[in-house]
Amino acid sequence: HFPSDPQHQLRDCVKAVFGSWFSSRAIKYREINSIKSLIGTAANVQMMVFGNMGPTSGTGVAFSRNPSTGENKLYGEYLIN
Repeated sequence: HFPSDPQHQLRDCVKAVFGSWFSSRAIKYREINSIKSLIGTAANVQMMVFGNMGPTSGTGVAFSRNPSTGENKLYGEYLIN
């Protein structure tokens, strides 16, 4: 169930991001890449200009490197509506 209240949505999403810091995948990633000095993660919140208005709306993220392998190649994911 995805809540309809925007404040509830925001609160749940931010909690999920911060909670992911201790996931087994995140811990293993830090171990593999010898990342020891970080103390947390970040959540970027951005309002969509037109909101979720059908197949012409979407959200995504892009990285200058592959976040799983570190390969120096553009990497991204997106979701429609």
